[in-house]
Parts: sequence; C-alpha cells; structure tokens
Amino acid sequence: MDTAVKIDKRNEEKLELYALLGSGYKAMQEGRESSLQEVKERIEKRRNESS
Repeated sequence: MDTAVKIDKRNEEKLELYALLGSGYKAMQEGRESSLQEVKERIEKRRNESS
C-alpha cells in the first residue's frame, strides 16, 4: 500500500465537512437558504459519487 496515495477515512470525513462548510458559507454570503432535507440529499449524493 502506498501511504502517499492512501487517504484514511477520518481525513475523508474532515475534507467532506470542510467542503460542506465552505459551500454553506458561500451560500450565506449570496443570501441563499437550503432546507435540512436538501443538505442531507447533497451530502448523500456527494458520498455516492466518491464511492
């Protein structure tokens, strides 16, 4: 296993969290709002794409 290429699960989760926070911050600046259901669907879609 090449450790330079391997990303452990915890790092993936952190990256996902930071990406979601960043997109949420950008949406707030633009005055957009999303329901919790929309956010959950986006998270699930993102996880399915990365799998």
